[in-house]
Amino acid sequence: MRAWCPRCDAVRPGETTCPVCGTPLATLQESRPAPEPDAPPPVDEPAQPPAPSRLRVALLVTVLVLGGLAFVAGRSGARPAAPAAPATTTSATTTTPAAGDNLRQLGWRAGPTRGLTVTAVSVRRIITPERETSAELTLRVEGLRPGQRLFALRGLRLLDLGGGVFSAPEEEPIGDQVGTPAMPTGDPATYTVTTAPAPRLESLARVEVGGLIVVRPRTATIGLDVGVPWPARPPLRAADPGSRDKVTVTVPGGSFADQDQRMPLRVAAVLVGGGRAVVAVDARDVSKVFQAVPGGSLPLSAELRAGNRVLCSRTVLLRSGDVRSMFGMVLACSTRPVPRLTVAVGAGVQALRVDAALEP
Repeated sequence: MRAWCPRCDAVRPGETTCPVCGTPLATLQESRPAPEPDAPPPVDEPAQPPAPSRLRVALLVTVLVLGGLAFVAGRSGARPAAPAAPATTTSATTTTPAAGDNLRQLGWRAGPTRGLTVTAVSVRRIITPERETSAELTLRVEGLRPGQRLFALRGLRLLDLGGGVFSAPEEEPIGDQVGTPAMPTGDPATYTVTTAPAPRLESLARVEVGGLIVVRPRTATIGLDVGVPWPARPPLRAADPGSRDKVTVTVPGGSFADQDQRMPLRVAAVLVGGGRAVVAVDARDVSKVFQAVPGGSLPLSAELRAGNRVLCSRTVLLRSGDVRSMFGMVLACSTRPVPRLTVAVGAGVQALRVDAALEP
């Protein structure tokens, strides 16, 4: 039992009076010690949720990690992890085939037929940024007369492995003929034609050429006296072509009309010197016969000769309504000084049959 002295305010265990002041002590009931100021709340207060165990924390971290990995895998699932993945992505977005896919060497040859040989040299596939395709076919034609130019191909067909159409060439009227235009290259015997559209080059199996549309021979001539002194360097000196500066070119009937057509031409100017001879041919009077020309186009060909030697040649396509083409052409040839030059001209076209089947 404990007692408390109210005067000394002190606990006096086992006493009835205060041994210090003699004051009777008051008896105290045994009770639970008072809680410390910083002690945790009593047990009977609402309990807090128990702290998670280490196992639960480890499980939670594992779930989060696995979930994160699944998220990353899902975002990257469309991209294979193999090293070849970049190449696959590139091929799906490219707009131009690889270098080996857009050029195919052919070397297919047919002939000679009537002295003419046709060779399919190569084919090139062209793709525009808009994904439109075309094929450029390179052909070599041997056996034409010197200075004779190929203008177009008759009956040109490009066939695939199944015998169907590989690519469809476009045709246009040239004189009384219709054919696919052939463009000259740096090689006088090599030409190119363009067709569209163009599938993969591996599917091309056969090229057929029915005929060659060429300009008619240069049979009309004009002689020019150029015995004036030739200056060694520019400016060039003008030479008078004389009164015989005109010629009439006859285009045989059937070329673009039922009867022969007579086409007047004349030499407008002659200049010599500096190692060159320049001759301008005026074709403006030809416009009078264009009413009989289907499609309004007619080839005009000319060459400049010194004796039996051809100095140079040129062929143009006269078009109805094209003022610039109706002025004719200019021949500018390298040559040493000579006393006389000859201009030879021809007009109209003719078809040479070859019936060439070009395949491996």
